[in-house]
Amino acid sequence: MKLYLERKEFPFVFEVKNESEVVVLIDGTPDIGGKNKGLTPMQLLAGSLAGCMSIDVISILNKQKIDPSYFSIEIQAVKKKGIPSPFEHIMLTFKVDNSIPKNTLEKAINLSKDKYCSVYHSLNPNLLFDYKILFV
Repeated sequence: MKLYLERKEFPFVFEVKNESEVVVLIDGTPDIGGKNKGLTPMQLLAGSLAGCMSIDVISILNKQKIDPSYFSIEIQAVKKKGIPSPFEHIMLTFKVDNSIPKNTLEKAINLSKDKYCSVYHSLNPNLLFDYKILFV
């Protein structure tokens, strides 16, 4: 993997581009001078966890001939106070259509967490991680 980061605006607006020219904007928080023009690095990390697990879960369900008509995740992340301020707790709320058996979805989520999700396995092992399921 190769990515390119370039500062686009003072002080903290950065563009990250991959080799396919796909772009993501990163910015600092307003309390340090950020302009709300991009996600913060920590928001990207939490979003990356949800994205990684989403790809895994949907792929596992698809192999079982299950394709959710609705799928979303709400992310709640709590950071420790101080410097550095890593995540101490992340809660993912999976919102899916009610045609998927709960035990099948739970098995797919746990397979992602325990075996497949590279982002999850890149996080601090002391991170408190929870999830819940809401059927819509």
